[in-house]
Amino acid sequence: MKYCLSLILFVLFTITSLVGQTQVSETFLFFDPYKNMQYKLERDLGERADRGGEASLTIPFFDDFSRYSLPTNDPTIPVSWQRWSDQKARINNTFAVSPLSIGVATLDGMDETGYPYNFVDEFDEGFADTLTSLPIDLSGYSDVDNLYLVFHYQGQGEGNAPEEEDSLYLDFYSPFGAGQWFQQWSKAGENTDGFTRVFIPITAPEFFLDEFRFRFRNHSTLSGNWDHWHIDYVILDQNIDPENFVYDDVAQQYPINTLLNVYTSMPWNHYQSDPQAFMADNFTFYQNNLGPTENIASGWKLRYEDQAVQNFPGQDLNVNDNGLQEIVRTGNLNNLIFEPTVNDSCATFNFCVYHNPTDAYPQNDTTCFEQKFLNYYAYDDGSAERAFTVEGAGAQIAYRFQSAIQDTLLGIYVHWTPAGYNPSANSFVLRIWNDEGGLPGSEIIENFTSHNPQYYQDGYDLFTFYPFDDTVVVSGTFYVGWVQSSFVRYNVGNDKNIDNNTGKLFYKLFNGNWQQSQITGSLMIRPVFRAAKTGPVGVEEIAMLDLNIYPNPATDNVRIDGLSTERPLDISIFDLAGREVYRDRSNGQSTVELSVNDFSRGTYLLVVKDGDNVVSREKLMIH
Repeated sequence: MKYCLSLILFVLFTITSLVGQTQVSETFLFFDPYKNMQYKLERDLGERADRGGEASLTIPFFDDFSRYSLPTNDPTIPVSWQRWSDQKARINNTFAVSPLSIGVATLDGMDETGYPYNFVDEFDEGFADTLTSLPIDLSGYSDVDNLYLVFHYQGQGEGNAPEEEDSLYLDFYSPFGAGQWFQQWSKAGENTDGFTRVFIPITAPEFFLDEFRFRFRNHSTLSGNWDHWHIDYVILDQNIDPENFVYDDVAQQYPINTLLNVYTSMPWNHYQSDPQAFMADNFTFYQNNLGPTENIASGWKLRYEDQAVQNFPGQDLNVNDNGLQEIVRTGNLNNLIFEPTVNDSCATFNFCVYHNPTDAYPQNDTTCFEQKFLNYYAYDDGSAERAFTVEGAGAQIAYRFQSAIQDTLLGIYVHWTPAGYNPSANSFVLRIWNDEGGLPGSEIIENFTSHNPQYYQDGYDLFTFYPFDDTVVVSGTFYVGWVQSSFVRYNVGNDKNIDNNTGKLFYKLFNGNWQQSQITGSLMIRPVFRAAKTGPVGVEEIAMLDLNIYPNPATDNVRIDGLSTERPLDISIFDLAGREVYRDRSNGQSTVELSVNDFSRGTYLLVVKDGDNVVSREKLMIH
C-alpha cells in the first residue's frame, strides 16, 4: 500500500473522528503465533537451510501450513516437516479469511525479524518476502506425467488489500547449467473473496531435473504490514487433472483463543477468587470439510504442564450433510474449571480440540492453545491484525478493566505495530483513571515520566513493559492508558479476532470530552499486577539512587548530588502535563548543576534514567 494513497487508508479502511485536525483511525496489521514462539531459535539460520546433507524432496509435495515448515533449530519440530528453505514468509492461523485448513503463509512488507524492510521511507516499495521450496527431485519425469503445482491464494484477508502494483509472483528454478529462475505466474493486487485455486503445469524439460525448486514472492510497500498475500494448501504431484481434482480432508480451520468469558488471560490468584464466575459456558470451534460428507466425531482435552488433566472424547458428532462446507460447532464445557489446587502464583493450561475422520492429512485435525494465568489481564489473543490510532497532541486513550481482587498495579504491557510512520521518537505519559458512570473519571495517580513506542527485531507481536511512576492498589473498575505528546500516529495493536473494545475503549481529544470508540477488536494493552508474586514480576526491578537535590524550591539553579560515576545518566524535567521541558546527561559526574531560571513557576518532576530504567524520581518546585 502506498502512502500517496493515505486517503484510502483513512477513508475506506478507517473509522475517523475529527476535531480540528485530530482523528481516530484503524490500520491493517498482522499476527504470527508460530514465529513469535520460535524466532529466537531460528534467527541464526541463513537463507538456505542445512538439512544435514539430506537428499532432495520427492513428490508428492504438500504443505497446508498447519504445522511449522520453515527452517528451524527447534528440536521439538521434526526435520521431516520442513518444506521451505527461507524464513521471509510468516506461518500464522488468524489472518486469512476462510482458509482451507488452519494455518497459512503470509507475504507482506516486513522481514523475518518482524521489522519493516524500510522504516525510514514510508513510500518505498519493492520486492519483499519470498517463500522458496526445498530442492525437489523431478528427474525421471516428463510432460506426459501431468505434473502440476497446485496452490491457493488470497489477497487482504483480515489485512490490507494489495494494490495493482503490489503483485504476487510464482517462479520455477531450473538447476540446468548455472541455474536460473523463470517467472511462471503473477497476480496484480486485489481483495479476493475467499481463496482462489491455481493450477500451473510443469512441462519444460529444463525443470525435470534433481534440485528443481519453486518460490512465491511479493512486490509490496516496504514500510510495514501492508499488501498482504496469503498462500494455502500447496501441492506438487503427478497425474493431476485440473477438471477432476478433489480433496479428501476434514480440517480444523481457526484457533480457539480462550475458555474464559471475558479475558484471554488474567492473574492466577484473581481467577482463583471465583473460578466459575470467570469461565465461559461453551466455546466455538471451526472445521472445513473439503470433501464429501463424513462422520466427524470431535472431542477436546485439557493438560496442565506435562500432566493430562481431563479428556472429553466424542463430545460432538456431526454426521449429516457436512460435505464441501465450512462448519461452525459449539463445545459445551459442562461447568469445567481450571484445576484450583495448582499451588503457584501463575499457571498455564493446554487445551486441544480434535476430530477423528480418516483422511489424507491428519496433521490439520487438531488445534491447540495455551490458557495462561500470569500477572496481567488481557482482552487480546496476542494477534495484531490491525492498529488503533488516535492522532493529536494531548490526545488520550483509556481502556477499562475490572480487577477481581484488590491488588497492586505495577504498569502496563503495550504492543506497538509498525506501519508506515515510525513514532519511536515521540513520547507519551501513562495514566490511571477511576470509573465515573461508565467513563474515565479522576486520575488515580499522576504519572510524569515520559515513554516512547518501542519496536523490536526479535519476532512479531512483542510487548513492551511501561512502569507507573508509583505502584498503586486498585480493585473493581479502573482505566489504563496514556496522553500523547505529538500529532503523529501511535499505532497500538488491535486484535480483530475478539471484540472487547465495545463499551471499554475511550479516547479524548485535546480539550474535548471522553468518547467511546466505535472501532471493534481488542486493544493490545495489558495491565500488570503484583499478583501474589514475592520476587520479580516479569520486569527487572532497578535499585533507586538516593540523590540530594537542592535548593528545592529553586529559583535559578538546581544541584544534583549522588549521581553514578560509573556511567552517564539521563536527566529530564517534566511539567504537570507530562511534557519534557529539559534534558541533560551526567557524563559520569557525581554532581550536576542545572539552570532553571527560564522555567515558569510551578511544580515539576525531575527524573534520572540509567538507559531505559528510572533510578530517581523527585518533585521539583520552581519559585
